[in-house]
Amino acid sequence: MTNYSNLLEPAFQYARAITLGDIAACEDVKLAAQRFLDMVERQDAPYEFVPEKAEHILKFAKFCRHVKGGDAGKPIQLQPFQVLFLAGVYGFRDRRDKSVRWVTDVILFVPRKSGKTTLASIIALYELQFGEAGAEVFTLATSREQASICFDSSKAIIENMVHEFQQKFIVYRAELKKAGDSTSTYRALSRDNRKTGDGKNPSCALVDEAAQITDRGQIEILHSGMGARKNPLRFYLTTASHTRETKFFEDYTHFKAVLRGAADDNFRWFGLLYSIDAGDEWTNEATWAKANPMLGISVTTEHIRHMAHEAQSKPASLNEFLCKQLNIYVSANSAWIDRKYWDDSASVMPEEKPESTFIAFDLAYSRDLNAVCTLHRYTDEKFFAEFQFFLPEDSLEMIPNHYKAIFMQAHASGILRLTQGNVTDLNEVEAYIKQQCIKHDVKEVGYDPYNAASMVANLYAEGLPVKKVGQGMQVLSNPSKTAEQLILKKAIMHDGNPFLGWQISNIEIYVDVNANVKLRKNEADSSAKVDGIIAMVMAIHCHLDNVFVTDTFGFRSFEL
Repeated sequence: MTNYSNLLEPAFQYARAITLGDIAACEDVKLAAQRFLDMVERQDAPYEFVPEKAEHILKFAKFCRHVKGGDAGKPIQLQPFQVLFLAGVYGFRDRRDKSVRWVTDVILFVPRKSGKTTLASIIALYELQFGEAGAEVFTLATSREQASICFDSSKAIIENMVHEFQQKFIVYRAELKKAGDSTSTYRALSRDNRKTGDGKNPSCALVDEAAQITDRGQIEILHSGMGARKNPLRFYLTTASHTRETKFFEDYTHFKAVLRGAADDNFRWFGLLYSIDAGDEWTNEATWAKANPMLGISVTTEHIRHMAHEAQSKPASLNEFLCKQLNIYVSANSAWIDRKYWDDSASVMPEEKPESTFIAFDLAYSRDLNAVCTLHRYTDEKFFAEFQFFLPEDSLEMIPNHYKAIFMQAHASGILRLTQGNVTDLNEVEAYIKQQCIKHDVKEVGYDPYNAASMVANLYAEGLPVKKVGQGMQVLSNPSKTAEQLILKKAIMHDGNPFLGWQISNIEIYVDVNANVKLRKNEADSSAKVDGIIAMVMAIHCHLDNVFVTDTFGFRSFEL
């Protein structure tokens, strides 16, 4: 039985409680906890557990203080899972040379708000101060801002240390050094600042939000540069993402196989992979603790409950909840909005004059559906949307039978106009837009530049306020989010035509690693249409670019 001090007691208590089922945990964490306990007890391995080595970094952590929030200035109290993590990384040593750390590659896979930045900041400073001579510590991320989070946290921790410890570090704006070792360095790297670690000799590389880094070369450059180091440490700290095409996912999958005995284990890897298990019901609050080791500390049950409720009412939020709150790899695509919110907003057009009107049109390929949305704004949260669609008459024959009734109903209602021939008569579309501009005081006419050059030139020649609306994610993300909010609030009224309700049901939402969104057609059904909703989002883009102004000019009016 290994002897250890009270500093390590939380690690062993936590690991035993996990394996006994006293603490709710997913299968990966159970396997990791049992593996740690087994490694400690092994006598025939080329490594051994040296408590003093793990206790040393735990003692260092006691000199570190919180730098943000209500606990700012207070000593950081490591939670049991963090103590276990550090014990697993620093406690195992080469039997032939106790100065050589056995573990070289580690993963901390946790949801948001699980203390990974704090732990990474402590490890980075420890490696800079107590690692080998000429330590080179780097944080790597997809962006300069993300890479700087851990680095800036480390700087702030130094600033809050007692003076004696502050003197052991030299702090520059973009670099930290160990006092007395001019060859040491700690910096943040990213593609944004063109600093990728090429030509470096890292002793410690902290890969922040590793699941989002699609350029595996960035990680491999740092890893290959560690070859000459006595105690290299590659540290993945991340939450799940929407893509599996990453170097991290490859290593994450390998480590899961190691835990299950499906891959050779040289015990160089250590990690804690928090999530829920396959088959767990995500709405069951009892399962949330499996994925969130900081539940009740840095993240509250109330917060997760609120996010879960939102995910239940907004299908577009479900994947984000599963990914960021429960740490599950999910597709970037998900359903957008429950159609009932749209259907419940059906109404007659208000009699009062709108404050502003915006038009947007989405022209398709010559044989496909073309859409025009006229969006009337009465207040910031009161709109009425009109739609008109155009389709070549011959293209109706190309509509799949299971959708033909939908198009025939749309045509019978007047919302879909069939133009003669096999190519859309854009003159009809243009005439309709001009008619709408005569009928209403239109502030902007937004257009997708694809296939629209001739019509835009004609509209511009008529003096109409045409405006290009790019189709990239950066342009349409905010309008898409605004459209979602307005629909959920039932703030966009419409005439209730089922042709639009059908299109709402066809929309998928794609979310990138920065939480930008893009609405698009369900890729599994090429015949599904979403053109009217895309045109409405473009009109909302115009709305956002034109601030709503009331007659009171922002002042509250009172009756005397």
